[in-house]
Amino acid sequence: MFAEQGNNRNRVKKLCFYSVLTATAIIFGFVESLIPLSFIAPGIKLGLANSVALICLVAKDIKGAFLVNISRILLSALLFGSPFSLLFSICAGMASLLVCSLLIRSDSFSIIGISIAGAVVHNIIQTVVAIFVVGVGVLYYLPFLIISAVVSGAVIGIIVMIVSKRMKKITRFFG
Repeated sequence: MFAEQGNNRNRVKKLCFYSVLTATAIIFGFVESLIPLSFIAPGIKLGLANSVALICLVAKDIKGAFLVNISRILLSALLFGSPFSLLFSICAGMASLLVCSLLIRSDSFSIIGISIAGAVVHNIIQTVVAIFVVGVGVLYYLPFLIISAVVSGAVIGIIVMIVSKRMKKITRFFG
């Protein structure tokens, strides 16, 4: 009975933790939607919301990263988006997270490199989806999207690297 109680307590703690991470990612996504970067190319964002899933990956919680990312994408589309934004986000978000999770398992790449790869894959998949929705003309934006992905991926990677180091110190302190 006590083992079952402890197991339920751990599940509740994990659910609460994932809920906080999802809420944080939704807030980051909303904040980044307020930062106008579309003058570079339509749809360009910094990727702050993706940093939360990347933090889960750094902690080797791949299942949690997918859970948080799917929840964030679905809730953000419901709150702020449209069926088209959901289509673009779910395809690109899952593909980039899959690539990042494979790269992090290999232990051969830095978190900055993984973040850049995820950002590039995200933009390529969104471009592929856009080709099906609006036509081949969107390929014109791909070079701009890849350059912005490298820059934003590096910035997010640096942020995640700093945050994850701080989190390791905090978790050691709290036991």
